[in-house]
Amino acid sequence: MNRAWIVPVLSALAGGLVAYGVARQTVCGRFAPRTDRLEDTSFLSKELGLSEEQTTDIRRLHAALAAQVDGSCARHCAARVRLARALAADSNGTEQADVALAEMCRAYEQSERAALERIRQVRAVLTEEQRRRFDAMISRCTCERKKP
Repeated sequence: MNRAWIVPVLSALAGGLVAYGVARQTVCGRFAPRTDRLEDTSFLSKELGLSEEQTTDIRRLHAALAAQVDGSCARHCAARVRLARALAADSNGTEQADVALAEMCRAYEQSERAALERIRQVRAVLTEEQRRRFDAMISRCTCERKKP
């Protein structure tokens, strides 16, 4: 008798999970901008009502940030390779591993500081109302749990 209930219960559970996922994506997905959306000048222009001059300025700021982040990423990756080599060494290169880890942390910090400075620079280009809306977008993006 109990076996007769297994298939309907499992089907209901699967249906409920699918419905939950669809509802969550539909309702929550459109209110929390993803980080990459905030790097999209066309999206910002539309959402904030940017002028042509503002759009041009923000495009320039985004390009400068991309160059800085690319440099930090390259330094981080190079340090990670050194870390892997140190860990693979017979002596388990503790000192070299610590040095590589410190380099990785510095590169990551430089990237985060560059992003923060870019946010400040973008805010300086915006009007008071645009700044308020941009701040709300940043807050939702950084404070809410990211979707996979």
